[in-house]
Amino acid sequence: MSSAPEPNRPIVRQRIGPVIKALRQAQRISLQTVAGRAGISPSHLSRIERGLTVPSYDVLDRIADAIGSDLTSLRVDEETARSVDERLDKFFDRVGLSPAARQELLQLSPEARAELAQNL
Repeated sequence: MSSAPEPNRPIVRQRIGPVIKALRQAQRISLQTVAGRAGISPSHLSRIERGLTVPSYDVLDRIADAIGSDLTSLRVDEETARSVDERLDKFFDRVGLSPAARQELLQLSPEARAELAQNL
């Protein structure tokens, strides 16, 4: 069984990472600072923020603390991002947007995606 996605199917996105990145950037805290506070490497945090890896519960808790948040708030933000992305996905289906274009649009910040979904 292959772990690569099928060519015409969009990749399932891990949303907690981009939520963390948006919160970190909104506070103008560097990736290195958050990684240091959380006790992880900057490269690990970067992979989490880009949605390439899912953090363990312990690491997520330390990251939340490092950005002045908590797990409950992160979870609410992640659920909101998931809901927005589902609305966008339905719209993309209606207009026949290509998988490549979908992926590019889904790289927008959570705030930009929410504004886009609100104006559909």
